[in-house]
Amino acid sequence: MNHCKTLHKLKLYLNCFVLCLIVPLAMAMATARPAEATTIVNFSTAMGNFSLELFDDVAPGTVANFLNYVDSGRYDNVVIHRSILGFVIQGGLLSIDDQQNTVSRIVTDPNIVNEFSISNTRGTIAMARVGGQVNSASSEWFINAGNNSSLDSVDGGFTVFGRVLDDGMDVVDAINALFTTTVFFTVAGNLADFPLLNYSGGNLTLANLIDASISREEDLNRAPNVFDESTSLLNIQVDAGAAGLAAVSLFIVSSAPDTVIQVIPESVESLSASVEKMATFDDSSGRLLIPELVIAGAVAFRDVVFVLSDVEQLQFTLESFQQ
Repeated sequence: MNHCKTLHKLKLYLNCFVLCLIVPLAMAMATARPAEATTIVNFSTAMGNFSLELFDDVAPGTVANFLNYVDSGRYDNVVIHRSILGFVIQGGLLSIDDQQNTVSRIVTDPNIVNEFSISNTRGTIAMARVGGQVNSASSEWFINAGNNSSLDSVDGGFTVFGRVLDDGMDVVDAINALFTTTVFFTVAGNLADFPLLNYSGGNLTLANLIDASISREEDLNRAPNVFDESTSLLNIQVDAGAAGLAAVSLFIVSSAPDTVIQVIPESVESLSASVEKMATFDDSSGRLLIPELVIAGAVAFRDVVFVLSDVEQLQFTLESFQQ
């Protein structure tokens, strides 16, 4: 087959090529598999936004309970009702009703079983409880603003179920540094160490309260380049330049001595628009670049490069990758 025919066939199945490359990589690198995926939740506040990863595998019951409040909307406009400098910020008791312009108490589910196993270090989130009652956690949580390992030995330990990511503690620290006082609410009574924003005295307004809207981060399993462990197929979306955009599935041909993947021609579907972090194919070099490969809901590999090694079989061989 001459070069022109080869290039034409390459363009026709470009999307398939890309997918084939990724699947063998994930399988061949079994020794470098990523940790189990974790759920990410985002906190949006007037002081800034931050994200937390939840420890699904460490405290599954606690995470499920927390996400139930998130998914039901009960953590929309949840009030940070307690802040002790260098210790914690706490929420989950009250929420703001924007339509009614009122503060209400969050409707709680049954208490959950304590699942303590991780220390209450700075940046972790844990469940609050009634004093002396181990299995009394429901809707209230706190973020450790300091290293609070002393909490690990109190009544069986306070269950840590996640941690603040990246520079999110800058926002937590900003909230933690706010002026605090005792505030009375009809639905909750007197609440000590209550943080207030832009308060200079007089009657309080809802604008003086610090609230957060908590939501799940978008599921990475819907990312453009994903290895499906249930089918052992790699599903990718690729920009092939003049050849167009396409979605493709690939299967593993071999993992030793080289990682080789092959396109499934029947899987190729045209795409009408590009998406962020989709794969790219350079027909001049025969290289397929996958910016991020998601496995089990987490980014497992970055900058994965495959090279077209068999045009007739639409096979690619792994050249390099980053973890």
